[in-house]
Amino acid sequence: MKGQTMTKQSGNRHHPARLLASVAAVTLPLAAGAQQADDDATYLGSITLLGTGLETSVFENPSAVTVLDEEDLSRIPPARVADYLKDIPGVRVEEQGIARIRIRGEEARRTRILINGQAITDHTTYGPPVVVDPATVERIEVVRGASSVVSGQRAIGGTINIITKRRTDEPFEASSTLSYFGASDGWRISNSIAGREGGFTWRLNQGASEIGNRHAAGIGELVPSDVSDRNLSGYMGYEFGNHWIGLEAQAFDLSSNVYIAQPGFSIGLPKRDLRKINAFYEGTDLTPWLTSLKIDAYHQTIDREFRNRFGPIRSDSMDEQATYGINATAELQLTENSRTIVGAQYENDFLDVDATNARTILPPPDPSDPLRRYEESRIVTTSVFAQNEITLSPQWALHFGGRYYHVEADLEQSNINAPTSQSDDRFLVSAGIVWTPNDEWALRGLFSQGYNYPTLNQLFSEAVGGRTLVLPNPDLKAETANNFELGARFDNGATILDTTIFYTEAKDYIDRQLLPSDASGRRSQYRNISQAETLGLEIYAEHRLASGLTPWVSGALIEREFNYASGFTSTHSGTPFVSGSVGLRRDFEFRGMAASFDLFATGESHAKLLEPDASTGDIEVTESGGWSTVNLRGALELNKHATVSLQLNNIFNKQYEPFDQMPGGERSLDVVLSARF
Repeated sequence: MKGQTMTKQSGNRHHPARLLASVAAVTLPLAAGAQQADDDATYLGSITLLGTGLETSVFENPSAVTVLDEEDLSRIPPARVADYLKDIPGVRVEEQGIARIRIRGEEARRTRILINGQAITDHTTYGPPVVVDPATVERIEVVRGASSVVSGQRAIGGTINIITKRRTDEPFEASSTLSYFGASDGWRISNSIAGREGGFTWRLNQGASEIGNRHAAGIGELVPSDVSDRNLSGYMGYEFGNHWIGLEAQAFDLSSNVYIAQPGFSIGLPKRDLRKINAFYEGTDLTPWLTSLKIDAYHQTIDREFRNRFGPIRSDSMDEQATYGINATAELQLTENSRTIVGAQYENDFLDVDATNARTILPPPDPSDPLRRYEESRIVTTSVFAQNEITLSPQWALHFGGRYYHVEADLEQSNINAPTSQSDDRFLVSAGIVWTPNDEWALRGLFSQGYNYPTLNQLFSEAVGGRTLVLPNPDLKAETANNFELGARFDNGATILDTTIFYTEAKDYIDRQLLPSDASGRRSQYRNISQAETLGLEIYAEHRLASGLTPWVSGALIEREFNYASGFTSTHSGTPFVSGSVGLRRDFEFRGMAASFDLFATGESHAKLLEPDASTGDIEVTESGGWSTVNLRGALELNKHATVSLQLNNIFNKQYEPFDQMPGGERSLDVVLSARF
């Protein structure tokens, strides 16, 4: 990655003709080559709640949805949960310290991440990390595109729902997973025990990882770039008739260092510790018209320590975040040809910040020192929503809904700024239609909206990033988005095609704008300074040949245009125009044991970001070259109790650096050995 300053230049406009030509070039040959198969198995038949809030197959969903089940997950040796998502079209995993997830080019803080339907809240500018042991994951649901009507706030780019393992049908079971990751000489160990006695079920999980410094191709060890975690979780539940109650607890301790190739500059996150407890109830078929009722309540705390060093500048921040949340949904069958879900969400986030900023490396100042700052702030989000599905005929289904938000944000105490309050009321809508002319095709259209209220840090908390003091702005407006999609799905058992053309218009983007320097040095402030238009194509396709080989492709073409408040416009947004993977997969038997291999290439095109510097009028340029790597992964069932999966990364040891990330790993081998009894 390299940056430079240059004079202002005009930006380019979207090129829809180029994108639509690419759509035709990719999808038409696949559809023309489709062949009928007798196999009834369907990749698009997985059931998901994302997109509609109702149990709907991926095939009939009006949204762009991907579901990864246990079989899909078992093929991938993951260092963290984000590794499971790398082959989903339009999804980009950022590897810079803690892994975070972008969808359709949107920053990670505009992606809503749920664990069993409950949000991971985060008030940093980087977005929420995924604090889950990958060995505890049962399935992952991903919806791409604005989805704040069904999924809640922050879902401008999309939503990820991670469902963890809970129940078991066995009186007692135990599992253990041991993983090794060659590029970082890292390891992960996970253990689980579970059981059932009548209607009572329980599960305990324990895990730990030490992911060392990455060894990058052509460069060597990146110091520091390590990540580690320790986690412990437990579940117990009771099922009686058509009712299910449960209690869960989780502790997840995470720390990392960010690799920055600049002497004297370092960023560390020595502590990001989560504690959470959750109670829930689920009932099904309660009355002829009440299909299901779900209620959950949770409390979580996040202790976060952040360290920033830039020459003589030192910044230390210790945040404590406490969240109380309640979710309630009811599915109604009011008429024979309709389904409705109604729900309410309450989320109360409290943030306590204790930080020091200094120009020289000294012991922390005492509480009376003016360099020490503290804030106590709170944001309360209350919303109610309804989503409907109406079956107009066996071929046509209509989906529509809306959500009302009321948000209140308060700076309650501060030694720098006077207490203040902000609030916002918003109503969002979504509408989609699905046409299934036969059992093999589904065509869909969708309009959906996204909503992202400013974080407490953006509203009220000063911070230091590098050598720049970042000021809050209590007058920020919420970010919003309108998303339009057309999609087609085809599945005949041998050939699968799932493709989406989308256009998203987002406004009031919040970013840091440089201010004129003063006695304190470089300064910036959060402002609503830009909006974006995104045009794109996402595609997943595969075709099983008579030989058993299955060629597949998963990728996206995305073009984003940024429009800044200064009048500067550019399609150089830092998002690669082309990204994705193409591979050849086969499932087979080896000496009577189930096995699979997948040879695939993954990569992305050149990316460039042009940003206006409000303090000078110049245009700052950051860019990276395109890259691709060839990789091989495979899995083998050693016996009915044990499996091993392997992945050989970057076979040709190619040096590369994705945009705004640390350099890619060298040729390496990842190994995961799993045992279950």
